[in-house]
Amino acid sequence: MNSKTKYLLFTLGIIGTILIIFNSIELWYWYEFKLELEISQILFIIGLISFGLYFIIKKNRKILTKIIIGAFGISLILNIHLSTKNFENILRQNRLSEYSELKTCVEMEKRFAVDLEKGKVKYFQFGMFSITEMKDILKSKYDIEYFSMGCMLRSEMECYNKLVDKYLKEKYDNSINDIYKEIGIE
Repeated sequence: MNSKTKYLLFTLGIIGTILIIFNSIELWYWYEFKLELEISQILFIIGLISFGLYFIIKKNRKILTKIIIGAFGISLILNIHLSTKNFENILRQNRLSEYSELKTCVEMEKRFAVDLEKGKVKYFQFGMFSITEMKDILKSKYDIEYFSMGCMLRSEMECYNKLVDKYLKEKYDNSINDIYKEIGIE
């Protein structure tokens, strides 16, 4: 193994280790990222095993080097992807926390006016499950960011949602109920 390959493997190993530890701590409870996280961990372990075998088996070192680089490389790419997704989630949670601080309908109405002016309208859906189709339609057709809030209804956010519904009716001649009907939920 030449020195460039050694430095490449060392760099991939160190960066991969840091990202796997970080992502394992930060993303272990996000179900949507669990599979990618597990795959990256398995590939990293395969890379480590191959690295150990490299020093034991002298006959197949070229193949083992390719396996090490491939496993560490793919693991690194997955972990970089997961890190960017984690960052997007942090930004999303920060946007949501701004609305959690507003406690009255009047405050929400003022915030809606600001959001409408900036073109950053939100919709807060309450219920047990997030509705992916609703999220997709609101984003693609109306450029509205969707937040699934769980079962705990918050009246001030419902005030905001009523303004969103009014906005949709005025601008698009469509309502939230029409969107629910469109995706088959009535």
